[in-house]
Amino acid sequence: MAEVELADAPSGVRTYYDKGIAALERNNLDYAMDMFAAALQVEPRLLQVRKLLRAAAVKNAKLKPPGKLALARTIGDFMKASAAVKKNPMLAIELSEKLLRIDPLNLKFAKLQCSAATAAELPEIAIQCLEILKANCPPSLAILAPLAELYQNTEQFDAEYACREQIVLLSPTDTAALKAMKDSAARLTMGKAGWQKAESFRDVIRSEENSAATQSGELETLKERAKTNPADINGWLALADYYLKNRLFEDAIQTLEKARNESGTADPRLTQKLLTAKERQLTFRLAAAEDEQNDAEISNLREKLSNMRIEHAAHRVERYPNDLQLKFEFGKLLLEANRLTEAVQQFQQAQKNPQRRVRSLIYLSSAFEQKGQLKIAEDQLTSALSELPTMDNTRKEVLYRLGMLCEKSGNNEQAKRYLHEIYACDIGYRDVADRIEKPADQ
Repeated sequence: MAEVELADAPSGVRTYYDKGIAALERNNLDYAMDMFAAALQVEPRLLQVRKLLRAAAVKNAKLKPPGKLALARTIGDFMKASAAVKKNPMLAIELSEKLLRIDPLNLKFAKLQCSAATAAELPEIAIQCLEILKANCPPSLAILAPLAELYQNTEQFDAEYACREQIVLLSPTDTAALKAMKDSAARLTMGKAGWQKAESFRDVIRSEENSAATQSGELETLKERAKTNPADINGWLALADYYLKNRLFEDAIQTLEKARNESGTADPRLTQKLLTAKERQLTFRLAAAEDEQNDAEISNLREKLSNMRIEHAAHRVERYPNDLQLKFEFGKLLLEANRLTEAVQQFQQAQKNPQRRVRSLIYLSSAFEQKGQLKIAEDQLTSALSELPTMDNTRKEVLYRLGMLCEKSGNNEQAKRYLHEIYACDIGYRDVADRIEKPADQ
């Protein structure tokens, strides 16, 4: 799951955001943080809002440093968040944000949020968390080392190299740090341009396998750990992560499959990591095909990747059947794949989530429209409209979609009424002005 832009967030989020911005301008930091926190409860992936919340927290902490009593009161939330990292990482993210609001530059709290974000497969939150520490604290290996790893895992090789340069400056005699910087430089040089220059995709794989082979000491240690104690799930996961970090996807997949057979447990983390490994393998192959402009392979891999993501989402929904947010995400993937009936089933359940109800209705309308059921599609949007009292971007979107549906159904007068409502308050919205102002005979 990637960052969500403010424009794509549920309608209520904008209200919280605007109130938070207004409070910041008045230097009312506590209320601003309340509003930004409320927005993040609705949509945790709003990195723009999370950054504003942390900036307000940093400013507030400088004005009113947290005392010993305030920090003592965080122990309960810290323990609760730590326990939730694996079972409910989204809750752990929320609780860690609450802790960081009190002490925004606390490394222990930041590491907790990074662990939760990684478990939730939201590396962007972990990266942002460490970037804020890096910008506000003296250079530290405790910040730079995990940040470099995150940059590497998300293929931000330029940022990774800059981080590893700083690490070497802090530890000039550390041979491992120096080697990591050299490997980072190789990744940066290769990058996407390297794929285009390589003679074939196999050359890229071979060169990276050779680079990974030089880290044989670490690899052998991880292999021995898994072999010695096959019941140790964390050992298998560490070995798989090593392979993934070095883009040895097939080795990672084989390791995880072997772990499921030899560990004697059905630990869901193995299944989740296996799906992630397969997805990353396909993503890498797709990038190579796009560089080579191989249209047939691009089409094939995109279809496989779509099916893989759907499988991944289906697994998460099966594992957490009461999580309506997961059903919402699953529905979007199904809709993109044109699996309309299945998408409708997911959105009909997801709309029970108050924070996702309006957006679910919009997606339901799109699915029914593609199925040719225009009246049902219109009904979904009418329901959504009734829950949008203010003329924000979401209401405009719903009105516009209703106008297009009515035009498609031949009800041009009703279409004009919907578009007129937008026109009256935002003449520049999409092509509303052209549609309203064009002569009747056109």
